[in-house]
Amino acid sequence: MVTYKVCVSLSHVCFSYGHRQVLSDVSLSFNNGVYGLLGPNGAGKTTLLNIVTTLSRPSTGDVKIAGAHVLTSSGRRRARSRIGYLPQSFELMDASSLMRNVRYAAWARGLSWSASCDAAVWAMEQVGLSGESHRPVRSLSGGMRQRVGIACAIVARPDVLVLDEPTVGLDPVQRIEVRRFLDAYADSHTVLVSTHLVEDLAAIADRVLVLNHGHLLLDGHMDDLAALASPEDSMASPWESGYRQLLTGTGHLPSDQEGVS
Repeated sequence: MVTYKVCVSLSHVCFSYGHRQVLSDVSLSFNNGVYGLLGPNGAGKTTLLNIVTTLSRPSTGDVKIAGAHVLTSSGRRRARSRIGYLPQSFELMDASSLMRNVRYAAWARGLSWSASCDAAVWAMEQVGLSGESHRPVRSLSGGMRQRVGIACAIVARPDVLVLDEPTVGLDPVQRIEVRRFLDAYADSHTVLVSTHLVEDLAAIADRVLVLNHGHLLLDGHMDDLAALASPEDSMASPWESGYRQLLTGTGHLPSDQEGVS
């Protein structure tokens, strides 16, 4: 039996750049499972991810990761040891092999150099790169580089895995394999995925969060998005249509979602 635990909680979090408020009174909690984060460019998604991964501190509110209050330096250190993060833009050691890149990521997360080898082998297997371990990173395609980034994020088997656009550049088969891994991993870990690809979330998300202009419009299920779909959106899936309706204000939220923030 899987034991569910609250690994991440945000309470009345706000974040501002100067006089511009980027997040407004966001309260969320995450336990085991896949949580999808949707929103247009400028909605506040990256800021929210930066707060969850302790790269940014909220202007107001409280954040706990695996029981650690991240507003303190000791709490941030404890939290960071439990988090794996794939940002949209990441650097790799292009002259080094795929294996050395992933192994270094494991060592940087606190594994011994000897233990990092087994960890890297496991991570590369999860993203379908076992047969490429000795290739120099500079020779890899864009999709393969993306999978190296995912391997680096998961190599220490973090309790909280945060991925920003993880399937960008992947072909349909590779996207399915990444979804399959995340679905299995989320049985006993927290996975937060920010993406513009609604279909990716339809396959695996236990909950979906929709941000716009720093406000949380929806904290629910993919079926809640589908319920907002318009029959006039003939070229969109029900989830895509519902998402568009929600952003434009023409969709009607379920009664238990009205006013969520």
